[in-house]
Amino acid sequence: MSVRHELADGVLTITLDRPDKLNAMTDPMWSTLRDLLDTASGGEVRVVVVTGAGGAFCAGSDVGGLLGHPELLPERMRMSNACILALRELGVPTIASVDGVAAGAGANLALACDFVIASDRSRFLQLFIRRGLSLDSGASWLLPRLVGHRRALELALLGDEVGADEAQAWGLVNRVVARAELAGATTALATRLTSASPMALAGTKRLLENAWQQTLAEALEAEIANQVAVIASPEADAAIGAFNRPNDK
Repeated sequence: MSVRHELADGVLTITLDRPDKLNAMTDPMWSTLRDLLDTASGGEVRVVVVTGAGGAFCAGSDVGGLLGHPELLPERMRMSNACILALRELGVPTIASVDGVAAGAGANLALACDFVIASDRSRFLQLFIRRGLSLDSGASWLLPRLVGHRRALELALLGDEVGADEAQAWGLVNRVVARAELAGATTALATRLTSASPMALAGTKRLLENAWQQTLAEALEAEIANQVAVIASPEADAAIGAFNRPNDK
């Protein structure tokens, strides 16, 4: 019952490791994940990968002990919500590497990442309605932005399972690969991202996230401010210099 992590070549891989329960998240697991994400921006970490052990991504939150104790619910939800918010606000790219089931809060944990790479046997469920519950863990914000209002209603009000190919067609998933290729595809994407300018990546993420609350005029000004900051970075200087350098004859 744990959340494991490994840092190698700038990639922080976080593995949800409770396979006997399809990696359903306990309060201590959410707390550990939150602590890892809180320290992941900048420094040695260039990319964060979230994945699950044992052939599943995450079956959601373990809600044991909540019946009859509604007073406990807000604080427990805020613990998982902090992880969703941290993923959205991280200054480094995040990748969900999904195999098997991603349900409830587990599905939304994946959807909160910048990229979702899924195996062809993965499946996504907003199963709250099946449990007599309403949406949580950011689903009400994430789903309309990813799939539009009408499909968000379908996912939320019916709670049907969505397979990998349909999830890709709807915009929930970036790429679907064979299960045997999932680790390699995730590594390839993470490696590509680590080769980009950290300042440019962080600024681009922030621009896109903030654009939902801005007018076009405000977004244009924000782009200017960010470009002024990143053009002074060593990475931009090297890349622009190489582009402008005449080819040797």
